[in-house]
Amino acid sequence: MTASNITDTSLTLTWDAVSYNEGIEEYEIYRNGNSIGTRKGTSLTDSGLTAETTYEYQVKAIGSNGVESPLSDALSVTTDSEPEPDPEPEDPPEEPDNE
Repeated sequence: MTASNITDTSLTLTWDAVSYNEGIEEYEIYRNGNSIGTRKGTSLTDSGLTAETTYEYQVKAIGSNGVESPLSDALSVTTDSEPEPDPEPEDPPEEPDNE
């Protein structure tokens, strides 16, 4: 499993497809030991994450007959820090009074 497109609040996971005689129905993805959903394909974008936080991801395959593979080895990913806010625009110079 690999992580890419890592930002302060999201990342994309990809993993290798699993071959199984009965066929693969879907993959179940876990973050920090909790299921975050299933996918038919081999990638997932996880969002709503917290900046500068380490997450552990695992995935398992679920066969068409319901048989589940063991969980993959864990992948640790740390999100980026929050981007610096844009600097405040400088106030334009005040116009002189022409009275």
